[in-house]
Amino acid sequence: MEYFYDLYDQIYIFVSSEQFANSLLFVKLACYLFSFFLIFLIVVLLKKVNAAWWIKERIYAWEFAMSSGPDKRWQGILERLHRGDEANIKLAVIEADNLFDSILQRMGLPGKDMDVRLKNFEAHELKALPLVLEAHHLRNQIVHEPGFQLTQEQALEAVEKFGAALKELEYLS
Repeated sequence: MEYFYDLYDQIYIFVSSEQFANSLLFVKLACYLFSFFLIFLIVVLLKKVNAAWWIKERIYAWEFAMSSGPDKRWQGILERLHRGDEANIKLAVIEADNLFDSILQRMGLPGKDMDVRLKNFEAHELKALPLVLEAHHLRNQIVHEPGFQLTQEQALEAVEKFGAALKELEYLS
């Protein structure tokens, strides 16, 4: 029993010594630095995987659910299309393309432009992908070819293609 009392006294003396306090301080500092390093890694990894996308999507879904009827942007596109003059039908195709691209961005698809984002889709993920690619090609012709003549039928077909894809993504009902 005397042995345990001596052991206890030695442990107590060591724990209350300045040497133990200094070594414990070093261990505490090392643990703090390691903890900050791990927190930094967690933040970097969350940023890298865009972990906040689901929050943005939930906010957008709530805003969409609280709005009355179909999206106002889509209604504006359809109104432009039905005006019939060349400037408005070109703008309708461009705006439909921009609307679809903004939906892709909200979905969190990576890429600097719509072409790159569309390449991230597989054919089985978006059945209307070939239609969107055709409509996007028409939009590129409108934007990049100054004398491009667009007919009402071409514009209507392109907007319908975007509409089909938006319905498939459940943006439009």
